[in-house]
Parts: sequence; structure tokens; C-alpha cells
Amino acid sequence: MALLGLPLFLFVALFAVAARAQDAARPASRQFQWKWKNDGIGFSLATCTQLGVEVKSWDVTKNDTHGIAPYYMMAFPVGGTPVTKYIGNSDTALVWEVSHAPGTKLLLTVVDSTGSFGGVPPRMFDVIAGVSTSCVVPEPTSPTFTISSNITTNRLETCEPWGITIKGGIPPYNLSIAAVNSPVITNVTIPSGFDAFTYINRAEPNGQMIIGVADFTGNWASGVPLVSTYGSENYDCVGLVSSNGVASQLAKEAEDRKKAKDKKRTAIVAGVTVPLVILLLAAIGVGVWWYRRKKQLEKEPNPQDVEPYAYKEEPLQLPQGMYANGTGNSGQSKTAFSMQDSTGPLSYTTHGGGPGSPSIHGSFAAPSSTAYTSHDSPHDTRGGSSIVTFQPNRNLSGKAAEAAQSVVLAPDSEYAHASGSGQQAANGDEIVIQHRDGGTVRELPPPYADRSLG
Repeated sequence: MALLGLPLFLFVALFAVAARAQDAARPASRQFQWKWKNDGIGFSLATCTQLGVEVKSWDVTKNDTHGIAPYYMMAFPVGGTPVTKYIGNSDTALVWEVSHAPGTKLLLTVVDSTGSFGGVPPRMFDVIAGVSTSCVVPEPTSPTFTISSNITTNRLETCEPWGITIKGGIPPYNLSIAAVNSPVITNVTIPSGFDAFTYINRAEPNGQMIIGVADFTGNWASGVPLVSTYGSENYDCVGLVSSNGVASQLAKEAEDRKKAKDKKRTAIVAGVTVPLVILLLAAIGVGVWWYRRKKQLEKEPNPQDVEPYAYKEEPLQLPQGMYANGTGNSGQSKTAFSMQDSTGPLSYTTHGGGPGSPSIHGSFAAPSSTAYTSHDSPHDTRGGSSIVTFQPNRNLSGKAAEAAQSVVLAPDSEYAHASGSGQQAANGDEIVIQHRDGGTVRELPPPYADRSLG
């Protein structure tokens, strides 16, 4: 029964501390400090172990302030339900038993009968398994009075709002905001009609902080949140004020902030992704174009070879059967043609390719001649020469007459005759010359007989 009355007594004491402090000019903090009687106790506490506690003046030199008995140990388990335990009346003979389950992380502080706190140690305590666990009080499995936090990363920056939502319990509520290595615990009252609170972080960075909530009956809410503080040491936080609120409204504001954040993230992602996609598509297009162009070039024939190359002269081929005693092959001969006159015979001379080579002398009759005779030279051998004369027997056709015109090769032709290649015909007929820029070619073929009437 006495244990059930402790939370109510503590709650009344917390609400009365302001009035009493104002009347007695006694602040709610820095009145006393507490410590373990055994200095060897660290930050790992074994279950069901009874630990000695003592309190002393905040300023041990002056020794002018003290706590007012009785004293209570307040334990805030992270994610659990805070517990307040009576530890005694004597400043030097206080005892606290560890009744939390192994693995629990605790923030501890001592409070006197006036609600004055003795400060918070520099770090959290860890509960480990002791010799016995019979004293361990299990956490409620389905609590109806809970507290939740809007911080999901467990990190809280300086001046950042920390939203707390309360569900269940009987208002008004009392919040206890405690940070490690702090001489004070901040108490805030939430009046009826509100079930949420926004706290502006003014705790020192690189520490840890919790929030506990008790209702009007002194019961504690389950689900104590823990955050790690970081950021600037400038705690002014100009324009930011901690305030009460309604959970539904805070939830809507949080949802709006989340949507705005998601929209901003979407815009950033789109701003980065769209150019990348465009560049990727452009790269793919260039690659496809290059591949198709390469295939097209492979299918196209190679351009003609326009490099200069050596020319190999072939033997001059004369028509078979048109010359007496000849095969039509003059060997490497060079030939010059000349027309004596428009009605006289057309003569030609074929010289061998070098000194001592055979030569052929021949003449074509007037345009009406188709028959020919051959006069062999005195030496009718392959190395000799022959003269061929064509006798006219009928008129030539127009094309035959045109072909029978005088033809004299250019002086630089490799087949030009030394004596007559550069001269014009005696009767002034036109001379056809192969130009230098035409390359290495053979002369025009000899005139052909008119066969139109044959």
C-alpha cells in the first residue's frame, strides 16, 4: 500500500515544488548531490543487488544546502516504464535495489521530498544478470498509458523540435526531461485538452536524453524515448519555443512535412535522373548510328585505285587474213599511218621494236578499193618487211570514208613513226592526235574495209 502511494506523493511533491521554492527561496535543483557509497560500482548493475546511496550538499565546501528526506530513486528505463522507489531518510544510509531485467538501459537520479533532484550521472547504466533475478519486475505486456516520439533516428540536433505524443492516462500530465551529466531535470506540466508536446532541444551536444511522462494519479507512461544529442553549442534557438499541442494536429503537420520532404526528394531525383536518361538514350542512338554506318561501309565496294602503276605493253594485234603473208602480230612494233591524198592509196609502215627489227610497208587504195595485194620484201622472213596494197573495186560508205582519213600519231606516242608522226597530210586533211593527258593508250585501229555491200 505504501508503494502505491509513492507515485501520488511524488506527483504532489513535484507540483508543490515551485510554490515551496518561491516561499523558501530554495531552487528546485543544486540543493544536494548523490553518489554510490561504494566507489567501485561502475555503470554495470547486477540484478537484485542492493546498492548503498548517500547524499550530501551540492557545495561540499560551504555545506549550506541539503536534501529534505525522505529520498526516492527514479529510474527511467529506455523503452520501458519509469519506476520510483523509496530509498530511506538518512543522508548516509540509503539503499536501492536493482529490479530491472538484464539488458535494460537506465537513467538514474535521486529526488527528495520537495521534488529537488540530485543531478544525473555522466552516462547511462546497463543492467546485467546477477546472482538472482527473483526481484525483477517485468514490463507490462499491453500498456494502456504510452508515450511515443517523432524522432526515428534516435539523433536530435541542437534547437531541433522533439515531438512527444501521449496516449492514455489521466490529464494533466507532467513531463520529466532528463539529460546525462546534467545537474537538473526539466519538469513541464501539460494541461488538460492537450496530449502532445514539442520540446526545443537545448541540451548539450554529444550526450543522451530521455523524456518520462506521469499522469495526474502519478502513474508513468510506458515507452520512454531516448535520443543522442549533437550539433552546435549555441542554445539560444531564437524564435523557437517549446509548446503544448494536440496529437492529431501534430500528426497532420508531420505528414505535411513528410510529403514536402518526399516531394523535394522526388524533384531532386527527377532533376538528376532525367538528364542521365537523356544522355543514355543519346549515347545509345549514337552507338546504333555508328554500328549501322559501319555495316553500310563494309557493304560498299572499295573506291577505284587511282594510284599510278606501271604499264606493260602488249603486242600489236592485226586482223588475220587481211594482210598477205602475215599473222597479224607485229610483235613490239610501232606503226605510223599517213594519207597521201583523198583519192590515192593509204600507206602505212610498221617498224620493229628495235634496231634490225622487221618492218611492214603497206598502202590502202582509194575509197573504192577493197582488194589488196602483198609484195614481199626481198627477204620474206619474220625479220623482213612486206608491202601491202589495197586496190579499189567500189565506192566506200560514209563511215568507211571517214575512217580512211589520214591518221598521224602524236610525236610523244610510243608507236609514232619517226619520219611522219608529227606532220599533217599532204592535202591538209585533219589529223587526230592522242593527247598526253589521256595516259598510255594504243593508236586508233586501222581503217576497215567497206562491207556494207558484201
